[in-house]
Amino acid sequence: MVTKNICNLRVGMLLFFIVCCPLYPSQIWGDELLDTDGFLVLRVPPPRLTGLVHPGTRPDEALLQSAYAGGETLRYTVSWLGIKAGELVMQVSKVADSQETFVIAITARSAGLLDVFYPVEDRFRTIVQGRMRLPNRHEMLQMEGRRINSKLTLYDQEKFRVTHHKNDEPADIYQLEGPMQNEFSSFFFMRALSFAGEAPMIVPTFADKKRHEVVVTVEGKEEQEGVLGKKNTIKVQPHLKFKGQYEKVGDPLVWLTDDVWRIPTKIQAKIVIGSLTAELVEYSGPAGKFPIIDIPKELPRQSPGDTR
Repeated sequence: MVTKNICNLRVGMLLFFIVCCPLYPSQIWGDELLDTDGFLVLRVPPPRLTGLVHPGTRPDEALLQSAYAGGETLRYTVSWLGIKAGELVMQVSKVADSQETFVIAITARSAGLLDVFYPVEDRFRTIVQGRMRLPNRHEMLQMEGRRINSKLTLYDQEKFRVTHHKNDEPADIYQLEGPMQNEFSSFFFMRALSFAGEAPMIVPTFADKKRHEVVVTVEGKEEQEGVLGKKNTIKVQPHLKFKGQYEKVGDPLVWLTDDVWRIPTKIQAKIVIGSLTAELVEYSGPAGKFPIIDIPKELPRQSPGDTR
């Protein structure tokens, strides 16, 4: 039971990445080939016919220029039942001499009890392009306990194909039916959605070897106080149709500032026991510079059923 809870905490470090999930090997074998990065590709599923799929909700142009302008650093503390479990640092930067190419860099580290039993330092880097901010490359370096894994995922948004490499193993290729975000790019893209009108917001995302049309809804508005001061926020919820990488009980909730910056101030996800909460503690970017606030070693205790 202890081991299971520690695993839930470890993967909860990635709760920001709303649809995070592992890429499992395909069971279909095909022709051998070398991809452009020099990796041997052994498993190639047969092509699938492209049906009628939703291309994804278009972003709000003004929000792209403010909420997705780059030059941001966001630091969060992650807690479980009021106990600090780790921290996340996210950076978004624009590639020089490019109008619509951005790099999303993430570092997730364990802390407290989790760091004693299962130390984690995972690094992620995603490159996105175009007005829809679609990923074309994602790199992962996972240092968990004594294990070190490197992963590379390439996204062909024209042929709707995903190629996944783990360490030096042969690649797996997944043929999809339309363009896709990944678990990291979808979180940042969600900030550029208008959430206006009654039409559902759709963010197609690749997870569990499939393309899912994730619906994101507004669940209300709240005033919150934190490192940014008092802010009106929009509480949004992505409705996930897949299990993903952690044992969730309900869909996660994300609080975005109700302004042109759409800064994520809080994320919460229920797991088997209690819930995981990520709170923004430091921010610098187009919206200004807000230094880190004092975070106690242990936060106020939370009961397992409390998801406020």
